[in-house]
Amino acid sequence: MEFPRDGGNEGPIVIANEFADVVVRKVETRNGVRLELWSPRRGTCVRYDAVALDALSYQEPEFITDLLSRTPGA
Repeated sequence: MEFPRDGGNEGPIVIANEFADVVVRKVETRNGVRLELWSPRRGTCVRYDAVALDALSYQEPEFITDLLSRTPGA
């Protein structure tokens, strides 16, 4: 399997619909590269490393549905 290459885009990616908007960008930290997810509406931000993203990639759809059913901050 061939891995996709970084397209070299410097700017963030904005993903939005009528329910949410998220700004995604790759950031360099002292501990390596992270994927940063920022929610302007909520004012929250989280950074994930490769291990965390890999763990998300093999979750069943029901796990994500369960996460979405929770009240944020509760």
